[in-house]
Amino acid sequence: MTDAAAHTSNPGRWIRLALVMLPLGTILLGIASFGIWQWKKDQAEDRSFKYALALRRTASLEGIRRHADIIREALAKPDRDLSIPGYLESTMGAENMGYAVRRARFDNGQSNIDAELTGKTRPREIVMTLVLYDGDPTRLIRTAHAVAELLGIAHEVTGESVVRGLRFAVIPNTAEALARLKEQLNHDGERVMHLFVLGAPESRQMESLATGLETNAKGTRIVSRQATSTPQETLRSAHELKELLLNAAERP
Repeated sequence: MTDAAAHTSNPGRWIRLALVMLPLGTILLGIASFGIWQWKKDQAEDRSFKYALALRRTASLEGIRRHADIIREALAKPDRDLSIPGYLESTMGAENMGYAVRRARFDNGQSNIDAELTGKTRPREIVMTLVLYDGDPTRLIRTAHAVAELLGIAHEVTGESVVRGLRFAVIPNTAEALARLKEQLNHDGERVMHLFVLGAPESRQMESLATGLETNAKGTRIVSRQATSTPQETLRSAHELKELLLNAAERP
């Protein structure tokens, strides 16, 4: 037998080669799999971004008036805790504004509703626009216009690219709703950096928010927005608040 034949038939050589090549192949396969996954993820995000952009609408007097009238009528009815979350879920959802709406239901039939633009690089830092609602007849108009303002802004910025999470939330004016909001934030490891509260809540409500969300301890900037009562006032406020929100959320 020649030296070449002996070398070729040496089983130890092939075992050593396999021991080297198999891990290398596994690494290369892993890198390739990650590259394919990332490409598919980028493609999906691009499709979602383009879809959201197609749904974007500029806030208008007609839109503000329509939302405010529907919410005002709903607030005055006993089933407000079902009808308002249902309207918000449908209005901000994938077919109308392009958001993935979350609805957290409670045992008492109430629900917290929120939708957001996810932050690109700091998604757990949240800029939140919040509206509290109840059946108080003295606050129906201001609450209805606060929700209409939130919806107008949400529709106008859908598909926007932001560094921090930009979240729109509407919750019942109850201690349980606030506790659930805090619980969800803690569960997700999120920190509210800026909190804009629409509808000019009373001082006791602002104190409850500050205490319930621990805004002082967490360094949250909390701002109570002036109430509006006409579509014209609400539209002006929406234009101003939109810029404040995008500045706080930061564009990439």
